Amino acid sequence: MASATTYRTLRGSKHPHPAQHTKLHPTDGAEQLTVTLMLRRGPGRSRPSPDAIAADRASRPSPEVFAAAHGADPGELDAVISFARTAGLEVLEADAARRSIIVRGSAAAINKAFDVQLHNYQYAGGTYRGHDDEVKLPTHVADFIEAVVGLTNRKVVARHFSTISARRTQTRMDPPNTRPLTPAQVSALYNFPDGDGAGQTIALYEMETADQTGRPFPAGYALADVKATMVALGDLPLPRIVDVPIDGTTNSGSSDGETGLDITVAGAIAPKATIAVYFAGAEVQNMLHALQTMIHPKGGDPVPGIISISYGWGPDDRGTPNFSDNEWGQFVQLFEDAATNKISVFVSSGDTGAFSESQTLAQVSYPGSDVWVTSCGGTTIGNIAGASFDEWVWNDVGNGGGPPGATGGGISAQFETPSYQRGASVPVRNGTGTAGRGVPDIAGNASENSGYLQVINGERPQPVGGTSAVAPLYAGLIARINANNGFLAGYLNPLMYSLPASAFRDIKGAPGPANNSFAHVEGYPAGPGWDACTGLGSVNGKALQDALIARRPPHWTRVPDHSAAR
Repeated sequence: MASATTYRTLRGSKHPHPAQHTKLHPTDGAEQLTVTLMLRRGPGRSRPSPDAIAADRASRPSPEVFAAAHGADPGELDAVISFARTAGLEVLEADAARRSIIVRGSAAAINKAFDVQLHNYQYAGGTYRGHDDEVKLPTHVADFIEAVVGLTNRKVVARHFSTISARRTQTRMDPPNTRPLTPAQVSALYNFPDGDGAGQTIALYEMETADQTGRPFPAGYALADVKATMVALGDLPLPRIVDVPIDGTTNSGSSDGETGLDITVAGAIAPKATIAVYFAGAEVQNMLHALQTMIHPKGGDPVPGIISISYGWGPDDRGTPNFSDNEWGQFVQLFEDAATNKISVFVSSGDTGAFSESQTLAQVSYPGSDVWVTSCGGTTIGNIAGASFDEWVWNDVGNGGGPPGATGGGISAQFETPSYQRGASVPVRNGTGTAGRGVPDIAGNASENSGYLQVINGERPQPVGGTSAVAPLYAGLIARINANNGFLAGYLNPLMYSLPASAFRDIKGAPGPANNSFAHVEGYPAGPGWDACTGLGSVNGKALQDALIARRPPHWTRVPDHSAAR
C-alpha cells in the first residue's frame, strides 16, 4: 500500500495459517480492534541468565526499579505513543515495566499504521481476523517494537487434561492398593513443612478451552462446588478467592473441571493464602495481558509470589499456528520477568506423554517447556503404609472410565539445554536427534486413580488427576515455605538441580510403567536421576525449605512459623 512513510519489515511477525483455513474477504475497515505493541528492553538493559537470577538474593524490586533496569526506555515509549496517535489510534495504556502500549482504532487505521491488509478467515472454530504478510513499522520506531499482538485474533486451542479416547490393554499400570488421596495425605508423604501460607498470594491462570468438536468451553467455577469439594477433601475451610477478569473475561460461574481443581488443591495446602484466579480469553493478546497482570501488577491488582498454570498452549515447535515467532519471544520474556520479580512459576507438563499434535514425532508442551518455569510431570501413588508408599511413572487408564493419561515429558524443540541441566544427562529428542531443554523438572501425584475428589456442577465427588493437579500442589508448598521463611523463594530451577538426590524421590520406572510413550508416539524411559518422564522426581518439601533458608537474603531473620496458629 502506497505511503509517504518509510517502513521496515518486523521479522517474525507472520502468523501461520493452516492449509485448511480459507481466506474470505478484507476485514471491514470500520471494525474496531485493540492491539498491543510490545517494546524492547531499553538499550543497555541486560537479560540475565537463569543462574544469575537464581543467585540474586536481593528482595523483589519495586515496579519503578524493575522498569528502570529491565523495562522499556521512556524516550522510546514516548516515540511509539506519538507514532500511534499520529496514525489515528487511541492509546489506552502505556507501561514501561510491561514494555507495552495498548492502542485501539479502526481496521482501516490499523492497516495503514502497520502497512498490512487484514482479512477474515474461515476455519472449524468459526471465523477470525488475520494477515498474510509480515507487519511493517515506520523506520523511526522500528527498532523499538518487538511484536504487534492482536492483529490476528484466532483462538489458541489449549488443553488442561487428556481427552484422548484410545483405550489401553496393558495391565498393572498402578501400584497395589492405589486409591484416591487428599492433598493433605500427599503433602505428608512428600514431607511438606507445616504451615498455612498466610500472607502469600497464589495466582492461578485459567482460560477458555475447546472440546473435541471445537466448541468453546469457558473457564469458571461455582462457589458451591468449591465449598463441597473442600468438605470432600477433609472438611477444609474455604480459601480466600479473588477473581481477576482479563479483557472482560470473567468467571463463567459453572465449574469447568480445571479451575476448581486448581483452587482446591492450592487452597488445601495453603489454606490462609489468597488464591487469585485470573480469567483469560483464548486469543494471544488475552493470554499476554493475563501474564502481564500477574507479573507486573498495578493499582489494586493482587501481587502474587507464586503462579500456577495448568494449561498447554500446543507443542513448542516453531511454526505451529498458535503464535508468531515474535509472540513466542514475548511469552519467554514475561516468564523471565517473573523470575526477576522473585515469582515462582509452576506449569503442568501435559497429560498425554510424549504425544502432543504429531502422530509420529515426540513433542513437549508450551509453556511447560519454558526455561523460566518449573515444569511439573506426573506420578501415581499407591501401596501406602504409614510413611511408606510406592510411586510410579504416571501412564495408566482411569478406573472410573476416564481417558488414559501419561506424564508429559521430552526434549524441547525451541529451547537449548539450560545451564542448570547440563549435568542431568538430558537425552536428545526422539525423532530428530537434537539437544534441548528437558521436560519436566519435578513430578507429583497425577493419576486419576490416586487423584483428588472434586465436586463438579453439583454431582457427587469424583477423583480428578492430571499434571494439572501437580502445579497447584507445589504452588501451595511454596506458599507455605515463603510464609515460613519470610521471603520469596523465586525462581527455583538452578537451585533444585544443585540439590542432593535426597531432596527428591527418584521415580525409576520398574516395577511400574517404564516410559511416557503414548498414542503410538515413542516416549522417554524412566531411570535413575533426572529423566524425561518425571524429572528429578517428587519433592521433599522440608529439604527444599532448608535449601532456600540457606540462600536467605542478607539481614534475614527467621519469622514465626504460621503453622503454630493452626
